[in-house]
Amino acid sequence: MPKKVKKFFAKVFSITLIFSITFSSIFSFPIQVEAEELIPGKIKNDTQKIRVKPTTDTKNNQILVNLSTDDIVFLHGLTKTAPTSGCSTGFYKATYGEYTGYVCAAGVVIDGSDVYLRPWTSPKKAIIGGAIYINGSYIAQGQYTIYLKKFNVNPNSNYSMYSHQYQTNIAAPSNESSKTYKAYANSNFLDLPFTFTIPVYNNMANVYNRPGGNKTTVPRQDTITDAAFETKLSQAGFPDSYKPYLRALHTKHPSWTFEALQTNENFDTALTYENGVSAINGSTAYYLIENGSYVQAGNDKGWYVPNRETLAYYMDPRNFLNEEYIFQFESLRYNSSHTEAMIGSIIKGSFMDGISILDNQSYASIFIEAGKTSGVSAVYLAALALQESGMGGGAATTGNAFEYKGINYSGLYNFYNLGASSGAESPYKAGLVFASGSACTICSNSSNGSSPSIPVTLTTKLASVGLKVGSGLVKGFTVGESISTLKSKLQNQVTITSKADKIGTGTTFTYNGETYTAVVYGDLNGDGTINSADLLKMRQHLIGSSKLSGVYLEAAKLVNSNINSADLLRLRQYLLGTQNISQR
Repeated sequence: MPKKVKKFFAKVFSITLIFSITFSSIFSFPIQVEAEELIPGKIKNDTQKIRVKPTTDTKNNQILVNLSTDDIVFLHGLTKTAPTSGCSTGFYKATYGEYTGYVCAAGVVIDGSDVYLRPWTSPKKAIIGGAIYINGSYIAQGQYTIYLKKFNVNPNSNYSMYSHQYQTNIAAPSNESSKTYKAYANSNFLDLPFTFTIPVYNNMANVYNRPGGNKTTVPRQDTITDAAFETKLSQAGFPDSYKPYLRALHTKHPSWTFEALQTNENFDTALTYENGVSAINGSTAYYLIENGSYVQAGNDKGWYVPNRETLAYYMDPRNFLNEEYIFQFESLRYNSSHTEAMIGSIIKGSFMDGISILDNQSYASIFIEAGKTSGVSAVYLAALALQESGMGGGAATTGNAFEYKGINYSGLYNFYNLGASSGAESPYKAGLVFASGSACTICSNSSNGSSPSIPVTLTTKLASVGLKVGSGLVKGFTVGESISTLKSKLQNQVTITSKADKIGTGTTFTYNGETYTAVVYGDLNGDGTINSADLLKMRQHLIGSSKLSGVYLEAAKLVNSNINSADLLRLRQYLLGTQNISQR
């Protein structure tokens, strides 16, 4: 956790809606938000608590949460209550996670450094610091699901409804939900006791369809098979139109709990408000047409204001009450059951599938650490990073030098594209300036929060994705791995030359003056596969009719350093499926 904290929010301030899309294109609609002054504070010791009332008197005064040393709370201004016995300094109103109450002022440290760990001079700092920002700015303020971060329809949020929204892409909640679902499914965690908070609107039509075809099918169950569950749905306040879909989910996952969030809002009213702060790309059937043309959203090409039918489809929670897309209604607060394996399943095949060179730590473990530190779901953070940066990463994840408004910057990272806005001269660059915290420009050489001085070379890049390098060779590939997949993992910064679309023996990797040549054991002709053609190459070498040399000779050393009949046998066994070939 950070050593110091910093006053960050203003009494009346502008919140920029961050637009969450793949491949690092960002835009937003700025709106003015009247909000309380939110000031990050650090807890001094383990005796501090957030209480319902500003007093240490235990009578009718529930302790909401016990705090730990270095926990970050968000103070609602610096006005203190009158001193009381047990807290002579008075109390601050404070928020921690989902809890808002009072904490003794003497137990909170407030000073002038950055609670968000800026400057973000390594991937780890950006991932953890950004998570702290997301919790304090959104999740702790009542926007605690993926859906609510896009469509702020929670009347109990600390911000006005329809304001302070993280993104404008109306498809983002379902996209992020799908990634979350796959992580749980791959880890066989779908039967955990999840709780889903699902918004309910007044005066909804029976159905809202997406022009050109719906994104998904939502199973329904019209027959009541569990009377007790039916009673719970009614007590929770779910309308009859929600119940068939929730019954189907309950039948498949009886451990799941469904809570209704009463928006107290007519659905048509919600659509009217959201139409001005929403966008989508894809089929032209989704777009609003005015004066005979589509209405572009912001300055980003390819993104348009949705028509009312499309917006209604994505805003209607009933359209996403199936096993995959319901996770947009899951709480984004930290979940201790999340594991590195789960995170690994989300980022598999992406540029984060490996280690962060600067941090010498796997991305999967960084996301777990970020979740614990910030109080945010690690699964959500990994899904969000992919949503914002794409499988191959983007300009905000390389640390490369750039110039913005006459100032040179380098060594900065921003995995969630925080602070990026289409109103800026360059959205991603504006986000990276936000990542600097105005503390440095050439941050990789800064004495103020500088990155570890690990040189970024071809050797470190290849090692970061789990490959083994040495003596000009690179090994450890998965047989049949595609060129495009590996380029994505390496953020398309390494030149890969091959005679096939797969990584094969003889494929070369070049970056910043360094070159390594691939060895795929068993691939003796360089096509990236192991088959009968390689068996023929091995036989020809052994009888002397066509000798192997160079990297192809190395690729034939399956058992012994001197190639013989044992290597031929191993290759035959591999082709028969009875023995593997180590890619050591």
